[in-house]
Amino acid sequence: MRDLTDLMAGSELFVRPEGKDLKAEEAEKMLSPLGFFTARLDGAVIKNKQDLLAALAAGFRFPSYFGYNWDALLDCLRSLPDNLRARGYAVVIDGSALFLKDSPADLADFREISAAAAEFILDKYKLPFKVIML
Repeated sequence: MRDLTDLMAGSELFVRPEGKDLKAEEAEKMLSPLGFFTARLDGAVIKNKQDLLAALAAGFRFPSYFGYNWDALLDCLRSLPDNLRARGYAVVIDGSALFLKDSPADLADFREISAAAAEFILDKYKLPFKVIML
């Protein structure tokens, strides 16, 4: 397994650490000393856009006015450094084989929005944003 530190430094947005025994809790513990704020998601229970938006809102502590749509998600992800001080941000998805399994369009939209947010956060704040699929 490559070290998570190496994965965080790479240019990939969606990363999948080698080794099937890594759990979300372990990934979070490995990222904590690096100063990352981590939102952990259970991919097995995220079946659609609404489930995903609710999980991200809770995980990243989005403000109460979060609109639960793709535009609002992009706005809130881009604002992470303003609302949560950290050296980087990560979404750790446990059970990623089941994550949005029956909603490929939602997965494609999430990838696109995550990429746009990651580019913005890196350009403006010089901080990484990663999605770790376990």
